[in-house]
Amino acid sequence: MQTFLKIALYFHIAAGFLALVTGLIPMFTKKGGKAHVLWGKVYFWAMFVVALTALMRFQMKLNLIFLAGIAVFSFYNTFTGVRLVHRKEHGKPIFIDWFASILGVICSLGMVYFSYLAYKIDNVFYIVLFLVFGIFMFVLVFEDLRIFAGSKSIESAEGTPVPVRYWFQNHISRMGGSYIATVTAFLVVNNPPYIPGLVVWLAPGVIGGVIISRTRAYYHKKFAKTTM
Repeated sequence: MQTFLKIALYFHIAAGFLALVTGLIPMFTKKGGKAHVLWGKVYFWAMFVVALTALMRFQMKLNLIFLAGIAVFSFYNTFTGVRLVHRKEHGKPIFIDWFASILGVICSLGMVYFSYLAYKIDNVFYIVLFLVFGIFMFVLVFEDLRIFAGSKSIESAEGTPVPVRYWFQNHISRMGGSYIATVTAFLVVNNPPYIPGLVVWLAPGVIGGVIISRTRAYYHKKFAKTTM
């Protein structure tokens, strides 16, 4: 068993490093170009391996439970980011979209539950982490489910092409969120002892969120000019 866990850890580290490096390429290459698509696929499968190996190493310990939850959270962002591109021609979600979102709901509620368990043993560190990431994931998944069910309009009728502003902007948010999680994991592993753990876990999300917000605003203005 220990050999299996060690091998899974090696694959996890290798895939995480690959994702950390290749995730930058689609950001700085022409959107929709060959390099963007190619390295985007490499990043997707690297993140898939990261999530899979994290789940393979799952044990009933708070740190490993949290890492498994983060792995699911990260890959959910990656998966839905890619699915937005596939769904741009057809607004209607398919089974795999629903399935991923339902798993996302289960994972997010599970993280909130483990926040409660951390509270019972007075572990403030994991109370905050489970709660923050659990609620954030639930908000993302709930938005997706509302759109799938038709409760939230995206300016497109069911089964018709998804508006470019919606899928493109949210593709940026989801893939950006996925990459933030990758950077966060790297910083946590290499965290200097003088930086508080919560800062390392939460600061990349705050900084990355600002960058994503500004990027979305930039493309929003760009789209507005092209439609004038």
